[in-house]
Amino acid sequence: MINMKHNLRRHILQAAFTLVGAATLGLVAAGGTASAADSNPVSAKISFSATINGNEKELVSADQYSNNEPADPSLSDATPINVDKASNIKENVVVTNTGATPQKVYDVLQLPSLGDMSSAPLINNSTVGKPTFSQPTDGPFHLGYKYPSVGDTYSVTYPANENLWAVQIGQDVSNGYIGPEELGAGQTLNLSVPLKVDTSNSNPSQLAIGRNSKDVQGYMEVTYSSPIALKIVHSITAKDFNDANYNSLWSSTNKGVVSLYDADGNAVSDVAKATVKSVTPTNNPAQYQVIYSYDGVDSIPVTATIADKTFIDAKDFTIPYGSNWDSQKFNGLTKHLGSDGNAVTPLSKDVTVSTNKAVDTTAAGSTYDVTYTIDGITKIVKVTVGQRSVTPSNNSNNNNSNTNNNGNSGNSAWNPSNPSNPNGTGLPNYAAVKGSAVYATKGIYMYRSANFTKSQRTATYPKAKRVNRPMFVVLGYDKSNGGALRYKVRDVNHGKKTAGKIGYITANPKYVVNVYYKTMPKSHKITVINKKGIHAYKNVNLTGRAKTFKKGTHVTVKSFEKHNLTTRYKLSNGTYITANKKLVIQGNY
Repeated sequence: MINMKHNLRRHILQAAFTLVGAATLGLVAAGGTASAADSNPVSAKISFSATINGNEKELVSADQYSNNEPADPSLSDATPINVDKASNIKENVVVTNTGATPQKVYDVLQLPSLGDMSSAPLINNSTVGKPTFSQPTDGPFHLGYKYPSVGDTYSVTYPANENLWAVQIGQDVSNGYIGPEELGAGQTLNLSVPLKVDTSNSNPSQLAIGRNSKDVQGYMEVTYSSPIALKIVHSITAKDFNDANYNSLWSSTNKGVVSLYDADGNAVSDVAKATVKSVTPTNNPAQYQVIYSYDGVDSIPVTATIADKTFIDAKDFTIPYGSNWDSQKFNGLTKHLGSDGNAVTPLSKDVTVSTNKAVDTTAAGSTYDVTYTIDGITKIVKVTVGQRSVTPSNNSNNNNSNTNNNGNSGNSAWNPSNPSNPNGTGLPNYAAVKGSAVYATKGIYMYRSANFTKSQRTATYPKAKRVNRPMFVVLGYDKSNGGALRYKVRDVNHGKKTAGKIGYITANPKYVVNVYYKTMPKSHKITVINKKGIHAYKNVNLTGRAKTFKKGTHVTVKSFEKHNLTTRYKLSNGTYITANKKLVIQGNY
């Protein structure tokens, strides 16, 4: 019986014979079998594997040994692993008796965290999954586990909440000690231990060292594995940088990009292959938060500092039907800073306006691209011409004789003839904004036109549970012959047969409402109802994931913020969560 301390890096087993294999994962991984010079009939191969693009792949392995312990591998010796693309990462060992007679043997697989437990970039954790082990039928071998709370001994109990240091294949370790069992001629042992990446480790040169050791009774020579290594790389890395002005932040030079790697870990030298995903103003007019993207992976947000602080910002806007375009063309501007970073008034000073085509304010519902420009800085938004107001008809012959009780009738109670917020569109305050999402709280139909009859129905949406309610995007508005407001919508119920359908549904708020909350909960509490939970993010555009809340979690919200046509709840720690009613509900439930 042998008491094997957890720090095996320079410690050789005190047994009749020990064959040591090293794994270095950089991650560094090394390990292996007996060398050709050794007559030891029991071989061992150690390797690291991962799933990349859906295929399991061996990343690195070793089975060569020498009598002298080799030096640790360097970063240049390491094989890269792109941890943004690799999954199901495992450390494996295969022990085989290639001889003609049974051999007494045990094997100890040390995990990557053992070499540098404080900052190893690969670790094992019980949340990843237990090791898998196979041996011959009725084989005598057992697994023993070493982890912090058992100290210098081994345990038969797999740790519930601790990182593994090492796994023994050998005798029952109920007494805390490791030892050999008999491996028959031609028989094989297989052990795989799942690993996960410690994403908090930001040092790409850090090597996490793992080793494999094997004792075969009757052989008196110690041999050591040839070290092999892995190093962590990411699809894209970026850093803070300086640039000329706001427009240059969007150029293909990608000054903030440090490195790119493909799925197999090969370096991509052309940083222009990355794209700029977003450029967001900060409280400092000279600085912007930039996020790059490559091969479906976003970089961390980095800070860009510009010399010329000139900046304009604008938003999409709507103009009334039949109004004068020239008097409203600057209505989209929301911010204007000069080269010194100070606010410019009026916002339109020295700003030029251009459109993709002449704006016709008598073309109801038409949209145009509007470009604002100042000193080479541009901002493009959309302007929409509002609907022409319709006076409700008192004619009882309104083509709605085939009505139903699902809110699709021409009930004059929903006629927007006197909106409390007159904006030239003839829409009441309850009407959802064009481009926003709505869902049905009761059963409704979709129709081909704004006049609802049974023959015009194109889809049926039965009443559903809150999390499964049918959802639509508002494309525009229309009215029935009786003056009832209708939404022109697109079905966005992905995976359903109706997905993508365009038609008309009722705008009656007793049946169709906004998907996003527009108010704060009185108790400042919301409950997560999505079965997959929700995430909290560092930014209002829901980038920079910070935390996950499981279904049923009660979350305290501090404030309420709009983002484009959606809304977010802000938490006391400054992070944001969605205000989507299909994912959360106000109050405690």
